[in-house]
Amino acid sequence: MRPCPYSAAPFALATLLALPFRAGAQSPPSWQRPPLVDVHVHTSPAHYDTAADLLAANGVSRFINLSGGAPGDGLEENLQVARAYEGRVLVCVNPEWERVAEPTFGDDQARMLEKAAALGARCVKVAKALGLGVPDPSDPARYLAVDDARLDPIWAAAGRLGLPVFIHTGDPKAFFEPLTPANERWDELEVHPGWSFADPQYPRLETLLEQRDRVLARHRGTTFIGVHFGCFPENLDYTERALATHPNLYVDVAARVPEIGRHDPARLHDVIVKYQDRVLFGTDLGVGRGLMLGSTGRERPTAADAFLFFADHYRFFETRDRGIPHPTPIQGRWTINAIGLPPPVLDKLYSGNALRLFWGEQAPGPADHRALREGPTPADYFP
Repeated sequence: MRPCPYSAAPFALATLLALPFRAGAQSPPSWQRPPLVDVHVHTSPAHYDTAADLLAANGVSRFINLSGGAPGDGLEENLQVARAYEGRVLVCVNPEWERVAEPTFGDDQARMLEKAAALGARCVKVAKALGLGVPDPSDPARYLAVDDARLDPIWAAAGRLGLPVFIHTGDPKAFFEPLTPANERWDELEVHPGWSFADPQYPRLETLLEQRDRVLARHRGTTFIGVHFGCFPENLDYTERALATHPNLYVDVAARVPEIGRHDPARLHDVIVKYQDRVLFGTDLGVGRGLMLGSTGRERPTAADAFLFFADHYRFFETRDRGIPHPTPIQGRWTINAIGLPPPVLDKLYSGNALRLFWGEQAPGPADHRALREGPTPADYFP
């Protein structure tokens, strides 16, 4: 038996695999979950095998690494390692924000995207540093606005090259609120106080999203994926309005099931069904020297935690259970209600939309029904 790269709690594997969800709820009748695509993973060349094995053990047959770097700064190595997975692992290129003060930054980054696409990058990932960390070259005391016109060449190039843009704007609403024990994300912020944007030096979340939406409106020919359920999962009215207004906007569900799970389940169900062609499955799984399951606490999650993490996702989307414990306890103490999506919508959420958008395929192929590589089976993760 191959040893697991991360320690796993000793519980009965047979019991875990027999239940699709933590509480034993059943899958929709006569429906089988397809091999999944996780569009929101963070890893590095040294840890691709570990990420692939853990994802495959949880039913994921393809994934996208959003942390690919730039040409000359990690992208080539990421792409080389990803090629070993025969096209089932894609890599995003990341803008070089450290060069933002250069006078021709926008045009230079557009050319960088052209080079990245020629090398094999299939998407762009823009981190929350845009708006909350990248200095404005015209006024270093301010942060560069998401909709700054100097960035237009980047968005235009992404559209021209067919590179969907994963864009992370802002952060959870609670991160912009006072850093006190009354904050609903206090358990997490106490461990990571640097994640707080409560200081008035930072733009407010609503301001950042207004900037982001102006970019969407200016660049209709570019596809954007608003990560974390459009970057404002706490406000379903906003997300629904953004999807209605911007046909070039997709959203992923990465690390925001706890937030969207607090909405009225019937209303959330109907919104996802209405926009079923533009919602993508993702987890924000991080695989490096340890695991990150949406967030991290003082102790790193284990492989056993990852199995429960994925199981809670499936339970949320596939059943109508009520009062489900928070899937990522450090991120809050509330419960969530499942939304029981119909099987055709689940097929699109889990794989169909990602396959169409990134691979140009309509349905999982034969290769998706085998592991990402010749590696461990689920049994190898448990003693």
